Amino acid sequence: MTFRRTGFGLALALILALALALGWVLGQWWLRPPSSPPLDIAGIYLPDAQPLPTFRLVAQNGQPFIRDDLIGHWTFLYFGYSYCPDACPLALVDLNRLQQRLVETGVDDEVRYLFVTVDPQRDTPERLREYVRYFNPKFQGATGSSEEINGLTKALHVFYQRVENPEHPEYYIMDHSSTISLIDPQARLRAIFTPPQDSARMATDFLKIRTIAP
Repeated sequence: MTFRRTGFGLALALILALALALGWVLGQWWLRPPSSPPLDIAGIYLPDAQPLPTFRLVAQNGQPFIRDDLIGHWTFLYFGYSYCPDACPLALVDLNRLQQRLVETGVDDEVRYLFVTVDPQRDTPERLREYVRYFNPKFQGATGSSEEINGLTKALHVFYQRVENPEHPEYYIMDHSSTISLIDPQARLRAIFTPPQDSARMATDFLKIRTIAP
């Protein structure tokens, strides 16, 4: 997880919250034997994939983006915001490298890459389109109401919090976890790639998951 140094207490609280959530996920596996053996990946693989809840976001073209739009292909999903000074650009660079590697392996046609903002106040669909396409023309962005975003982040075990800037209120930042979620073609959470991400390892892990995932 990547946080700015601003608000150490807040960052610590978010780290503890993520640890509790991931601990709950692991606890479910231990209490109930998984339907297939876990994989050794750079993160957490969910043998029993978790269906996503219904949601309604706004795509970068201004059209609705809903759960059904995730069906039929794999999706690498990252939560961030366009004003992010560090974690988000690094994650998008890694996703760009991942996309290039999957092109080389011949499976990129069945993969999508989605950036969902945690800063809907500033990230309009138009701004997101310009931002994500700077890193890769295949990337897609989505925004929405805070309620819809909160529901999806909770389902994907992602945490974020606005940190105010008293001297310059318009320059607030968003502390957020920096995990990459892998959504399967049935719109289920299949894996969580934890930082630091490595594009080569993610590509290798994805090919393993793609092969065995039901």
